[in-house]
Amino acid sequence: MVKTVFKLILLTIIHALVFVIVNAIMPFSQGFKELGASEDPYVLLFMLVNSGWTCFTIYFITRHTSYRGKSLFFNLLFILFFVQCFMTQIETLFFGNAFPVLTKPDIILIMTASLIPLLVTIPILMKFFLKKPEGVNTDTVNQSSPKKLSLGIKNILYKLGIIGGIYLFVYMFFGYFIAWQFEELRIFYTGSAEKLGFFGQMLNNFKTNLIIFPFQIIRGILFALFIFPLQKMVNKDKKTFIISVCLVYLSTAVMLIIPNVLFPDIVRYGHLIEMFTSMLLFGFITGNILWYKKQEN
Repeated sequence: MVKTVFKLILLTIIHALVFVIVNAIMPFSQGFKELGASEDPYVLLFMLVNSGWTCFTIYFITRHTSYRGKSLFFNLLFILFFVQCFMTQIETLFFGNAFPVLTKPDIILIMTASLIPLLVTIPILMKFFLKKPEGVNTDTVNQSSPKKLSLGIKNILYKLGIIGGIYLFVYMFFGYFIAWQFEELRIFYTGSAEKLGFFGQMLNNFKTNLIIFPFQIIRGILFALFIFPLQKMVNKDKKTFIISVCLVYLSTAVMLIIPNVLFPDIVRYGHLIEMFTSMLLFGFITGNILWYKKQEN
């Protein structure tokens, strides 16, 4: 246990250091660079919290899957990159008017800066915590048969549609009743402190930003698609599967603990609370919908 904790702490430090170094050398636009680094004295501590969450998520999935070798590496990389990096930045792109200093290349570079620490950390974690079975191909050992785990295309599409609709509701509900209650956040996005009622705000969205509804449904579907590999990776116990889904989804919220130049602190706090609560619920629901028991031979 002590060795495990020590290794996770070491991985956390490595992940955070790589993240800092990569962000320092990325060729961001001049306007973005001129915003400067955060002056929060606890920024390094917050980075370590974020890195620790990411490393523990990788560790937890690794300890509860039979996948090994390249299969484990690429599945972990796929899940974490697309949920943690891609999904957060496509929303940044969608609300681009709130971030005039960011260019589209900046957004791509931000995703790249989050990808590289994963490329470094995942192999080290696998080296630390996986033991290679003697005389066995580590790329295929104990992996389940895809045929036996197939859900069927109609069933998959049905579940994706349900999850997309659920995400839209969760996004709007928590977005309004948590994030939108912060006056500074309303001013940040709209330039006005005016607060309509929930249904009034939904009607206003419908009139002024109709595309947000199909966009968030698509995001919900993508959130589900990007954790599909977990169905085969962690399929022996429902509770473990749901925890894995929640850990991955919550990584999108924990990132907001790090002070950054794009969000005023109070806006970031509002989103942090909103994201943590909404993604915890969404992860629990999605995990229950996507779970299915492994068929026995």
